[in-house]
Amino acid sequence: MKVCVIGLGYVGLPTALLAARHHDVVGVDVDESLVAALNRGEPPVEEPELLALFDEVSDRFEARTD
Repeated sequence: MKVCVIGLGYVGLPTALLAARHHDVVGVDVDESLVAALNRGEPPVEEPELLALFDEVSDRFEARTD
């Protein structure tokens, strides 16, 4: 299944990453610098569990602005 999450803030990003454990996920946000950082593998939140989850699902998660 393919999933799209609109908004990659404090709620959207963890939701997208959890969904990416089992599905291909595209996260969409208007913040171009946030999208670029996520696609470089640099989540904006310094939370150990979130960083570990990000590493786990990076092959099934893509951030976009459109």
